[in-house]
Amino acid sequence: MLFNSLSFLVFFPLVVLVYFLWPKRTRWVWLLVASYYFYMCWNARYVLLIATSTVVTYACALGMERVQGRGGRRLVMLAGLCVNLGILGFFKYSGFFINLLGRGFGALGVTLSLPQVDVLLPVGISFYTFQALGYMLDVYRGEIRAERNLFRYALFVSFFPQLVAGPIERSKNLLHQVNEAHDFDAQRALSGLSVMLLGFFEKLVIADRASLYVSAVYGQWQQAPGWQIALATAAFAFQIYGDFSGYSHIAIGAARVLGYDLMDNFRQPYFATSVRDFWRRWHISLSTWFRDYLYIPLGGSRVSPLRRALNVMITFTVSGLWHGASLNYVVWGMLNGAMQVIEGFLPKPKPGAVRRLARMLVTFVLIDLTFLFFRASSLGTALRMLRRIAFSFGGAGIATDFSVWQAGVLGVALVILLALDALHECGHTLSGALSAVPGWARGALALLAVLLIVAFGIWGPGYDAQAFIYFQF
Repeated sequence: MLFNSLSFLVFFPLVVLVYFLWPKRTRWVWLLVASYYFYMCWNARYVLLIATSTVVTYACALGMERVQGRGGRRLVMLAGLCVNLGILGFFKYSGFFINLLGRGFGALGVTLSLPQVDVLLPVGISFYTFQALGYMLDVYRGEIRAERNLFRYALFVSFFPQLVAGPIERSKNLLHQVNEAHDFDAQRALSGLSVMLLGFFEKLVIADRASLYVSAVYGQWQQAPGWQIALATAAFAFQIYGDFSGYSHIAIGAARVLGYDLMDNFRQPYFATSVRDFWRRWHISLSTWFRDYLYIPLGGSRVSPLRRALNVMITFTVSGLWHGASLNYVVWGMLNGAMQVIEGFLPKPKPGAVRRLARMLVTFVLIDLTFLFFRASSLGTALRMLRRIAFSFGGAGIATDFSVWQAGVLGVALVILLALDALHECGHTLSGALSAVPGWARGALALLAVLLIVAFGIWGPGYDAQAFIYFQF
C-alpha cells in the first residue's frame, strides 16, 4: 500500500477513527493489527520475515538480561545478529555475492557452476531489520530494559507510518510511546496533517515530476550529450530529496496525528557546507544508526587520523552496500567516505556569507556527482556516463516528453521547497510562521495546498503514483 494511493487515503482515516474510538488501554492492539495489515498488502507471505525478526530480537533481549556474565550476553547478542543479518543477507545480497564470485573466478579463467538465486526483495526489510537490531544492541549495552510484552514490541518494529522506509526509529524514542496512552489532540492532528501535506507536495509535485525528465535521459543516455546527463543528474538530486523527504514527512505527520513523535530524517541537506555536514542533514536516522552502532564501536574519532579515516571508509562502504546489492552503490558509499576523509585533512574554512555560499555550491556538485553512481543501473554505466560528461559535453540534447510547462511547474515547486528550507535554516518553522495567521486563513491555505497537489501532482492509473525510491532498499 503506497502512501500516495487511493487505498491509503481510505486506510489512514479509518485507522485513526477506530484508534481514538477504541478503549484507551488497548489502542496499541489496533495499531499492531493495522500495521501488519499494512505490510501484508505488499506480500502476505513475507510477514513471516518481520515476525521472525521480531521474535528473535525480543527473545535475545530477554536472554541478555537473564544470562550471567559478559561472555554469555555477547554470545546471545551475536546469535541475534547472525539470524537477522543472515535473513537480510539471503534476500538482499545472495545473488549479488554469487555473481561477484563468478565474475572474480571468470577473470582468473576459472568457470564455476554457481546456483542462480532470484528472490523477491521483501519491502522495508533493511529498515525494520536495523530498527530491531538497534533495540537489541541498546539492551546489550544496558541503555534500556528489555520489553516484556512481545506484542507491544512487535508494534515498535512494525509501526506502519515508518515501517517501509523509515525513519529508522530508536527504542529510546519510540518504544516508550507504544506503552503510553494517546488522547486525540485537535491541534496535534492539524499539525500532523500539515506535515503530511508537505510530504505529498514533495513527492507528487517535485519528485514524480522530476523523475519524468531523469528517467527519459537516463533511459537513453548513450545518445544524450554530457550537459544533458549532468542536468538530469542535478534533477535527480531533487527527485530523490523530494521522494525520500516526502515519505519521511508523511510518516512523521501520520504518526503525529496518532499521538506519536518520530525523529526528523532530513534537515535542509542542500544547505550543507561540506560532505560531512551533508550527512548530518541527510537520512539522519540511518547516518546516526551507523555512527552509534558501527563507527563509534570501531573507535570513532578517538583514534589516530589514519585509523579514523579507515573507520569512516568502512562505515560508508557498508552504508553503500546497505542501500543496494550492486557495485555502483558500494562505490557511491566509498566516494562519500573518501570526500569526508579528504575534508578532515583540509584547513578549517574561513567565515563569511560569500564563502559559505561557495561551499554550499561545491558541496552540492560533489554530492550530485556521487548521485550519478546511485542512479545509474550499474557501475559500468555510471563510468561511461561520466566519460560522456567529461569528453562529450556539447551537442544537441535528445528529445523528451518533458515540456517547458512541466519544467516551469517543477521550477516553481523547487523555489517553494528551497524557500521553506531556508525558513527552517534560519531557525523558524512553517507552523510557527502560520501560528499568527487566523484559523480561517490557515484552513484556506490548507485547502489551496490540497488543490495544488491534486492539480499539479503526477498521478498514474487509478490515482496511484510512482512507488517511493527507497522502497527498493
